[in-house]
Amino acid sequence: MNRPIETPGTTVSAFIGLAPGGPLDIETPTTFDGWGTDEDALWEGIHARPLGDALRSFFENGGATAVAVAVEDAGSASVRAGLAALDAVDLVNLVVLPAESAGSEDAREIVAEAAAFCERRRAMLLVDPPPGWTDVPAIEAALAGGLEAAVGTTSPNAALYLPRLHRSDPAQAAAGLFSPAGAVAGVIARTDAAEGAWDAPAGLDAEILGADGLEFDLDRDDAHALNSAGVSTLRMFPGRRRPIVWGARTLAGADVAASEWKYVPVRRTALLLEESIERGLQWTRSEPNDEPLWQSVRELVGTFLHELFRKGAFQGRTDRDAYFVTCDRDTMTQHERATGDLVVRVGFAPMKPAEFVVLTIRATALPPT
Repeated sequence: MNRPIETPGTTVSAFIGLAPGGPLDIETPTTFDGWGTDEDALWEGIHARPLGDALRSFFENGGATAVAVAVEDAGSASVRAGLAALDAVDLVNLVVLPAESAGSEDAREIVAEAAAFCERRRAMLLVDPPPGWTDVPAIEAALAGGLEAAVGTTSPNAALYLPRLHRSDPAQAAAGLFSPAGAVAGVIARTDAAEGAWDAPAGLDAEILGADGLEFDLDRDDAHALNSAGVSTLRMFPGRRRPIVWGARTLAGADVAASEWKYVPVRRTALLLEESIERGLQWTRSEPNDEPLWQSVRELVGTFLHELFRKGAFQGRTDRDAYFVTCDRDTMTQHERATGDLVVRVGFAPMKPAEFVVLTIRATALPPT
């Protein structure tokens, strides 16, 4: 029976990282809903490891649900096994690789495989800066050969944030430099809960808790140049005690690429729509692939999009300017109809009214009678 299409609830962030000898079972996903007494005990077992740093930063910054997969080393074989274990988790929205930040020789291969995983699972990969990116000249030199050569991917399902964060408070469980991806995942989850995935997790409200500085400062020109190259930045501002997320570019977001997936919230909104609609159309498997089904699909998807429009997900004063949905003879071939391949076309306006990003979503139905 067809039911209203709904977005998945809490943003689920997955972490694959180093924690050998700790309390987590190697290559077994462990889910945490918040950080309480049990997690404090866990922290004592993994706090000196990249996985522990990333998880703690995530929860400090408003994350609610995390899935952790511990690996023994930072090599591609271990991370590949961690990704395979993560495939058993029903829903993943963000992926963080604290193992990669340890500087393994095959880091670019790891990032590329993780990005491919995220493309298949409709998730967003948050990449930490490579170990040698310790100042602006070093980053500029690394980027001279292009992002893919420097990082391993230019996937629209990946974003890199820099510089590394600094914590100096001796009362904290750990001090010194730490990688930013876990903290940024928490900021994104916090923004999702307050506003929605379509809202940019950046700007003065995107303050990073648990940090009081950066490995090096970026001025306005530095940040602009890096954002234009497809790298997202963190900055310190006068009068603010904590770093601010000051960029929301995907690794496909360099200005010269002119990609429709330039910005993290646009890409994540598309992933949200695809995942929600595909999950919400599972009932079509038992229906003939003909006009009565198409009409039902148009009505259900249209109602879903209208609710998101009311929440501010799309630009435009009217429905017509904000989104559209089509599912009819024009969206699928005769062969697709005959084989039960149901094709739905959805457009949404993320930046300007009536300037649509178009998605093609496939579901399954019975051949028409």
